[in-house]
Amino acid sequence: MSITRESIWAALPSTIKGTPLHLSYDPRTNRLVYPSNKAVILRSLSDPSSSTQFTGHTASTSVAKFAPSGYYIASGDVTGNVKVFDSSSTTEDPEIVKGTFPIISGRINDLTWDSDSKRIIAVGDGKERFGHCFTFDTGNSVGEITGHASQINAADIRSVRPFRAATAADDAAVVWLAGPPFKFVKAIRGEHTSFVTDLRFSLDGAYVVSVGMDRRIVIYDGKEGDVLARVDGAHDGGILSVASGKSEDGACRFATASTDGSVKLWEFKDSAVSEVFKWKVADDHLSGVVFTSTTTVTAVSLPGDIYTLSESSATPSETLYGHQKSITAVSVTSDLKSIYTASYDGRVVQWNAATGEAKLVSGSGHSGLITNIVETGGKFYTSAWDDTIKSFSAEEFTSSSLSTPAQPKSLTAAGEYLILATETAVYTYDLSMKQVASWSSSSITAVSANSSVAAVGSQSGAITLLSVPDLKPLPTAIAPLRAAVSTVSLCPLTDSDGRLLLAAGDTTGKIAVINVTDGSVVTTRWAFHTARVTSISWRADGKYVATGSLDTNVFVYSVDKPAKNVKTLGAHKDGVNAVAWVGEGKIVSVGADACVKLWNVAL
Repeated sequence: MSITRESIWAALPSTIKGTPLHLSYDPRTNRLVYPSNKAVILRSLSDPSSSTQFTGHTASTSVAKFAPSGYYIASGDVTGNVKVFDSSSTTEDPEIVKGTFPIISGRINDLTWDSDSKRIIAVGDGKERFGHCFTFDTGNSVGEITGHASQINAADIRSVRPFRAATAADDAAVVWLAGPPFKFVKAIRGEHTSFVTDLRFSLDGAYVVSVGMDRRIVIYDGKEGDVLARVDGAHDGGILSVASGKSEDGACRFATASTDGSVKLWEFKDSAVSEVFKWKVADDHLSGVVFTSTTTVTAVSLPGDIYTLSESSATPSETLYGHQKSITAVSVTSDLKSIYTASYDGRVVQWNAATGEAKLVSGSGHSGLITNIVETGGKFYTSAWDDTIKSFSAEEFTSSSLSTPAQPKSLTAAGEYLILATETAVYTYDLSMKQVASWSSSSITAVSANSSVAAVGSQSGAITLLSVPDLKPLPTAIAPLRAAVSTVSLCPLTDSDGRLLLAAGDTTGKIAVINVTDGSVVTTRWAFHTARVTSISWRADGKYVATGSLDTNVFVYSVDKPAKNVKTLGAHKDGVNAVAWVGEGKIVSVGADACVKLWNVAL
C-alpha cells in the first residue's frame, strides 16, 4: 500500500485590510507566487489546479518575489526572516532552501531583486532598522536602507544601469538610493499627504511611480528622482498597489489597484499621465495587482480571490476562488463529481473533483467557523459557530436556517434526519429543520449516525449509543477510551460477519475500532498519530479507513489487517482538519494551511 500526492488546490493569498499585497509573476513558467498563511504558493495561471507549496517558514509569510531569472524565490515573514529557495522544486524538501537571513525584528513588507538576480532589498516594520540590502546566497551586506521615520511599505530597484533603488513608507516619503552598495541620496517629502503604500520602476527604468492612501499617483525620473507628474484623485479610494508593464507597441504603462474595488490602467507619455482602461472588479477592496502580459493584469481582493483582467472586457475574464483561512470541513458528493469545503471564516467552496475548478457557494451563508458539511435528501447542510444550521443546493444557500440551542460541536446525517451535537445535548431534526427529539448529557465532543443508531463521544472518553430518531439510550455498553473522544465515525454498512463498526479517535492520537452490535473491541492497534485525531473517514465498502490529525499526518488503515497502514507525513502544515474518500482509490484532505490536497491510495 502507498499514498502519493496527486494535486494541490492552492490556498488564496493572505491579505490584511488597508495593507498592500505585493504580487510577483514569472513569465517563463506563467506562475504567480504569493504568501499564504505560513506557506508560499507557486500557482500556475495556465493550470490553476497545479500548484506548489513551500512550507519552510515557521511564521506567517508576508511577501514572496521571483528573481528576474525565475530560478529563485525570496520570501519574507512576520518575524523578519527572509528565505531564498529554488523555484523549480515540486516538493517541500527543506534542502531546496538556498539561505535563511534574519533581516529586521518585525514584519517583512516587501522584497525586491536587482536585475542580476544577486542582490535583494528587504523592507518592513523593524525596531532597529526598517530595511536591509544583502546578497541572495551569502547574506553579505551590500548597502544600508535609511531615510525613513516609520515602517517601509515597498521597495524597488531600477532594472538598468546606473542602478537606483527607491523605498516608500508610512511617513509619506519616498527615499532615493544609489548603488550598489546602496546608500541614501535624498528623501522626497510633500508629494504624498498620507501613507505611501507602493512604488515601482517602469520596465525600462525611465521613471518610477508611487501611490498612496491619499489617492494620489506621483511619477519621478528613474535616474535622478525628480518629480515629473502627479495625478490627484486617481481613484475613489486609497491606492494600495501599483504594477509596471508595457503596451503591445512598447509604450510604458502601469496599473493601480484601489480600496474602491477597481483597477485602472495608465500610460505615461510626453510628461502627461492618461487613463487607458478601468476595470470594476469587486465590492471588496483590492490589495494587489501585477501584469501577466501586455494586455492582461491579475488582481487580488481582500478575501483573496484572484481576478484575471483583460482590456477586452471591463469585468474579470476569470476568477480563481478558494480559501484564505483554515479549512475545517469537507464533503464529497455521492456522485463523486464535486467536493465541498468550508473554512474558519464561513466560506463554502464547490470544487470540480476532476479539474479542481472552484466556485463560491453564494447566498446568505455563515459568519463563523463551519464544523460540518453533510449531504442528505438531495441537499447539503452546514453547522457553524454562529449557532446556526443552514442548507444549500449546488451553488447557493437556501433561505432555510435554524438557530441552534447552543454552539454546534458536530453535525451528521442519519437518513431522513439530521443529528446535531452540542456540548450538553444531542438533537434530531427532520430535513425541514423541525426538532424531533433530544437527549441531554455533559461534555459531548462528537457524534456519528446512520438511519438507526447514533454514537456520541464525550470528554470523559465514554461512548454512548442512541437510537435514531428518538435518541433513546441503547443497552449495548462500550468500554470508555483512555482519553477524551475527539471524533467518531460509523461504518456506512455492516460487514460480512454482520458487524457494524465504529472508529473512535481520541486527543492523544489513538483510534479504537468497536463493534457496536455487541460493544466488543475489534482493534486498538491504530495508535500511530501523535496528536488529536481530527477526522475519520470510512471507504464506502468499509474495508479501509482514512484518518487525519493535528500532527499534520494522514494515515490509511486496513480493517481486515489492522497492523497494516500507509501514511503521508506533513500533509498539511499546522494540522489536518478533515479527510474524505473520493471513490475507492483517492482521498481528499484539508487543513490549517487552507489548501485542498488529493492523494492517490494504492492498496
